[in-house]
Amino acid sequence: MKKTFCIVSFVFINSLFAYSQTTISTKDIYEFPVRQGTKEWLQFETIEKRIAALQIPDTVLIKISTEGLLETCLEFPYLTDIFFCDNFQHSFEALMDEFNGFRELFKRRDLTNVLLEKYKCLTVDVKGIRLLKDVEQGMFTFRYFVLEFMLTQDAVLNNLTEEQEKQLFFLSFEHKKIKQNYSDIFGSLNDLPINLLYVKKIMNDSDFKFENAETKKMLSDFIQAPLVIDQRIIDLIENKYINAKYK
Repeated sequence: MKKTFCIVSFVFINSLFAYSQTTISTKDIYEFPVRQGTKEWLQFETIEKRIAALQIPDTVLIKISTEGLLETCLEFPYLTDIFFCDNFQHSFEALMDEFNGFRELFKRRDLTNVLLEKYKCLTVDVKGIRLLKDVEQGMFTFRYFVLEFMLTQDAVLNNLTEEQEKQLFFLSFEHKKIKQNYSDIFGSLNDLPINLLYVKKIMNDSDFKFENAETKKMLSDFIQAPLVIDQRIIDLIENKYINAKYK
C-alpha cells in the first residue's frame, strides 16, 4: 500500500495539519510527536518506523474523547494512503490496520453520534470554502471525502438507530446539494461516498426487487470495490427508492 510521497502530497499533508489546527476547537486532539518534513521525521529509516512512532499511546487512547480521536485520525500523516489503490475500501481497511487511532475510534459506542454531528457541521464550514486558497480547498474536500466514507462503513451503518438513519439520509440530501452548488470545488470523486451509502442501503433491503441480475451484480461489485459506477443507476436508486423512503 505504501508509495513514496510526491511533493504535492507533502505540501498537502502539512497544510492539512495547519488547516485543522486553526479550525478545530476540540481540546484533546492528540499531537503526533513527529511531523512530515521535520528533522525528526527524516531520521526514520523506513515508513514502518515512522508509522510505529505515530501510534497513540495506550494511556492517551483511554482518556481521549471520541471527538478528539476523530480529529486525530483526520490528521494522521498517512491518511492520503486511502487514494493509493483503486479499491478505497481496502485502502481504508489498511489504514485501520496500521493506525491504532482508527481501530480505537471504531470501537467507540458514541462514534455514530460524533460522526453525524461532524457531518452536520460541514454544512456550515463549507460556506467559507471559496475564500480559501486552492490547496486549502483541496484539504477541505479531502477531509470531507474521508468523513463521508467513514459513515458508509458497516460498523456504522449496521448500528444506526431509526432516528440516526433518518438523520444520515437527510444530511446526505443536503450534502448532495452542497456539492452541486460548489461543483467548481468538489470533484466527481466526492460523490462516491454518498453513492456507496445509497447502494448499500438498497442492497440490504430484502424487500427491494432488482430488474435484472446484471444490475444487482454491478451494485454488489461496487460495494466490494467502490470506485466508479454509472450515475444513471444512482439517480434511479435515489429517485425511486431513497427519496421515497426518506423525503
